Amino acid sequence: MTDKKIISALDSCDVFSKASDATYKELLSCSPKHFNPGELIYSAESFEKNLGIIVSGKVEVYGETGNRRVRLNTLSHGDMFGAAALFGKDSGYVSTVISKTASDVLFVSESKVKELITSDSQVALAYISFLSDRIRFLNRKISAFTAKNADSAVATAMLEERSQSFELNVSRLSKKLGIGRTSVYRSLESLENLGAIKYSEGTVLILSEDILKSVR
Repeated sequence: MTDKKIISALDSCDVFSKASDATYKELLSCSPKHFNPGELIYSAESFEKNLGIIVSGKVEVYGETGNRRVRLNTLSHGDMFGAAALFGKDSGYVSTVISKTASDVLFVSESKVKELITSDSQVALAYISFLSDRIRFLNRKISAFTAKNADSAVATAMLEERSQSFELNVSRLSKKLGIGRTSVYRSLESLENLGAIKYSEGTVLILSEDILKSVR
């Protein structure tokens, strides 16, 4: 594994793309580990408190629901896993990470990450930003998951826009909420009939936040 490949992955990594040369030098002292297709990387029973950065290949992240395994994400070059588990008090790991293809992963220990956050303000800010984005993403997922129906999920999304008038990409909203485009269109029509919004040619005008909140 050449330094060039590792540097390329770091350049694509949300946390380290703006890191200093000194930080890169520290990271290059860490040795990537190779995994074969289907090989277990992390699980609730087998993991270490490291930040994993994908240098090459693809890995899949799964959640466990009873006896069923649900794929949550597929990670590739420059993506990372383990960021949220580093500094928490919980000693467990909630996901299962498996190498989808032959892959190389750069592991950065918790102590090393602490050193880099302390010495490099760009890394500290990027780490906070990354975790903040994850929290917002999970909050949206929770809101959509706990919504009573599609109308409630769409109403919640409208309130999150923080603007009275905005352009709406139905396909993007459909993916964000995990519901079909047809359901989104029906919910928009339903919210219009309630007097909560006006939807025309891809633009939403919020007429009543109170009605949206009552639907949510």
